[in-house]
Amino acid sequence: MLAALLVAAGMQGRAASKTTRTARQPFPEKGFWVTETAPDKKSTIVRYYAHSNHLVSETTEPGVLDIRKLSVRKYLNEKLRKELERDTTGQSALRLYELNQEQ
Repeated sequence: MLAALLVAAGMQGRAASKTTRTARQPFPEKGFWVTETAPDKKSTIVRYYAHSNHLVSETTEPGVLDIRKLSVRKYLNEKLRKELERDTTGQSALRLYELNQEQ
């Protein structure tokens, strides 16, 4: 019985660690980005979008970006923030129907 209790406690500990791991992922406050590895596998194409699925910009990063790394995701989020600030079309502003979805 003691062994079963220890196994159950170990399973709970692993389940709790998985939930805290996802909290480390930085999500952008506005918009989103999409990465695509170029066919030559020597660069990465990054597309930055506003909330309204409006393409704000597209850039090519030298080298392959590993988005599994926290530092790469933070880097892309910062670049997204800067691209949204430079967007003069006003497409990055939230639409009324998008405001209702956030609540």
